[in-house]
Amino acid sequence: MGKYKCYILDDEPLAIKVIEQHLNKFQAFEICGSSTAPLAALPAIKSMKPDLLFLDIKMPDITGLDLIEILHFKPAIVLTTAFRDFAVEGFELNIMDYLVKPIPFKRFVKTIEKFLAQQPSKDAGEPNAEDGLFVKADRKRVRILFQDILYVEGVKDYVKIVLKDKTILTKVSIGNFQKQLPDPTFIRIHKSYIVAKDKITAYTATDVELDRKEIPIGRMYKESFSQRMGN
Repeated sequence: MGKYKCYILDDEPLAIKVIEQHLNKFQAFEICGSSTAPLAALPAIKSMKPDLLFLDIKMPDITGLDLIEILHFKPAIVLTTAFRDFAVEGFELNIMDYLVKPIPFKRFVKTIEKFLAQQPSKDAGEPNAEDGLFVKADRKRVRILFQDILYVEGVKDYVKIVLKDKTILTKVSIGNFQKQLPDPTFIRIHKSYIVAKDKITAYTATDVELDRKEIPIGRMYKESFSQRMGN
């Protein structure tokens, strides 16, 4: 298994250095990039698709919260800031954790442990072939073909994989399950929903219809959904 890729975005070079020093103490992680300029870093973040993004909130040109909303993919995100006022808004955007500067190493360790605890084990859903994957359900490994998936719903630490004829429940976060799906075929439209693009029968500005099931489009996903649908 390769290392987890991390990207650090903060307009303070010293803050980046502190996080780099903390991360370098963990062998399972590698720093794939860092930047003090959010707009300049955005293309790199989209290209590298890090597993873990450390993101300052108050930066020039665009805030960290605004940047979260325009990312087409959603890594695990840790907000880093000197201000506690944004904690609630950050968690509404489904961030993983919130660190207040200066960041003590002891608190940083808890963030890393939280991230690792959310990663799927090989039993939780390991890609087996280009056309599908195995997931653990009912004490056995069940093979699912990508073409059979209508949509995926996140329910706390589980995902419900909805097929035409049945539903499978497996223990893995929706963000980690999304990483195992072929990107062109599936679209994240809500913090709790991923849909199969070719199974969409109709959609509006606020919801998607699949096999008579209506699923809401989250506010932070509307722009990326519209782009993926060619609008």
